[in-house]
Amino acid sequence: MEIIYYLIGIPFIAGLLCLLLPDRMRTLIWGIAFDVCLVLFVVFLYLFSDPPSPVERWFLWDNLTNLTLLGIGFFGLVIATYSYKFINNFINRYYAYLLWTLAAAIGAVVSNNLILMAVFWGILAITLYLMVGLGGPDASYPAKKTFIIVGGSDSFLILGIALLWVLTGCINITDINLQIDRWLGACAFLCFICASFAKAGVMPLHTWIPEISESVPVPVIAFLPASLDKLLGIYLLARVCLNLFSYHESLWFLLRLVGAITIIGAVFLALIQHNMKKLLAYHAVSQVGYMVVGIASGNPIGICGGLFHMINNAIYKCCLFLGAGSVEKQSGSTDLDNLGGLAKNLPLTFLSFMFASFAISGIPPFNGFFSKWMIYQGLIEGSKNGEPSWILWIIMALIGSGLTLASFMKIIHAVFLGRHSDTIKTKDIKESHWTMVFPMVVLAILCLIFGVFFIRIPLFRLLIPVVPSIDIENIFTLILPLALLIAGIILGLLFYPLTVPKKRRIAEPFIGGEVQSEDMRPSGTEFYNTVKDLKFLRSMYHAAERKTLDFYEVCKSITMYFSEGFRSLHSGILGTYLTWILFGLITLLYVFLRW
Repeated sequence: MEIIYYLIGIPFIAGLLCLLLPDRMRTLIWGIAFDVCLVLFVVFLYLFSDPPSPVERWFLWDNLTNLTLLGIGFFGLVIATYSYKFINNFINRYYAYLLWTLAAAIGAVVSNNLILMAVFWGILAITLYLMVGLGGPDASYPAKKTFIIVGGSDSFLILGIALLWVLTGCINITDINLQIDRWLGACAFLCFICASFAKAGVMPLHTWIPEISESVPVPVIAFLPASLDKLLGIYLLARVCLNLFSYHESLWFLLRLVGAITIIGAVFLALIQHNMKKLLAYHAVSQVGYMVVGIASGNPIGICGGLFHMINNAIYKCCLFLGAGSVEKQSGSTDLDNLGGLAKNLPLTFLSFMFASFAISGIPPFNGFFSKWMIYQGLIEGSKNGEPSWILWIIMALIGSGLTLASFMKIIHAVFLGRHSDTIKTKDIKESHWTMVFPMVVLAILCLIFGVFFIRIPLFRLLIPVVPSIDIENIFTLILPLALLIAGIILGLLFYPLTVPKKRRIAEPFIGGEVQSEDMRPSGTEFYNTVKDLKFLRSMYHAAERKTLDFYEVCKSITMYFSEGFRSLHSGILGTYLTWILFGLITLLYVFLRW
């Protein structure tokens, strides 16, 4: 297990070296970061097939650790490659924070000792704050909000560890499997869940993700909330549900409820967004709901589906954000009203983005379809144990998938299809540099490979080692309906050309002889604006605009309200302070005398 010290120490030292080098040595800084990320990925790939001894006092290396570390190494390499041409300023700080984040993430995942894990978890909150702060003055408030939500949840993690120690007398993950039969055990469970939800971005602890989306550099969003933080948050959730605590119907029901609400709530908010990055940020929140529902299903196929969706989501969500970064880099905007018709200018970006859009929408044969199907099967399996609410979770998940597809119809039309906006017409836009395109293409291809070969590669090689008790026969039941579905799609594609006229005339729409202005261009941003007029959604959208659904803003308002009252007690008059001191001493004396 000595290799763990190198895996944590090397990126930390390399990050320190990057920080000490001046920005003008950008190629050297990038080379150091890229080489370290490449070495980490290769080592994790090797250790995946030949892992070290599984358990020590301080460290734990099992199949779940293997899976998570492989994802950490892969996405670190992807982001390091993409950032070469995207990041032009603060090069040294950016790559230093990137490498320190990788070091802390590795430490958190391999920790068997819960206190050691909490230390690395806290370092991750600091590096997250530092990376968000790279967005400049506009990112100051989002960085503070992110640190308070994610960093504040660390206090619940520490409290949960303390409660576990009180209840079990143990501090190592491998020594704990608590039966939740007391309220103190339930409190410990909920404390761990708060830390997991804040990191993964589950409602109501999700608001930091949309907040940072517009002001932070795209590689930071693609690396942290889109991929790494999802891996870490769901990793902790899996540890809590599979190792630290035994199944408890009421608490697992609560997890399924929160996951389903996250799916629906975030996707409805995504529908009305006009900024490309903010729309994707809400989908990053929505998708984590599927993972929570899958793991909380409590049976092997659902848990396997939740973990599979964790990997899939990191792949296609990272690809989508990188696509948004390519659009922003070449056009200078991510406002959907200012874009349009970029498919001809950015063909590889368009194809990669479209593949990832199909994957996140759950369209076969892409990977998102299979992980969602496994989650549905897990919920159906749960119904055999007398769980009556399974149909509700499936309906909400299916609605979420449908609305996700609707959202990406909007964004693809607004960005890549239709006519160029006046802003785009004045610019010479061409495909991004290969270091930005290559990671997107690789991720898009993985979306297809992990779907078409999902049994051979992700299922047998990645997931079954983590959840060995899964019933393979239940998974094979989807092959026949899937084959029929794909056959129908292929037949439709074959017959479609027969219905299209051979000769077509393309002309501008006639609007009474008026000259078409920019206001008359159908940009796609108004696709679903009418949903705000629906009675059952109107109040939700109004509440979101007033930020009354923002847990952070609500807590901030309550704190400020009470602080105003206490502020009046601090008048600056010495006599008032002496009175309060005397009152405190009398109170303490009274308590001690009664004791």
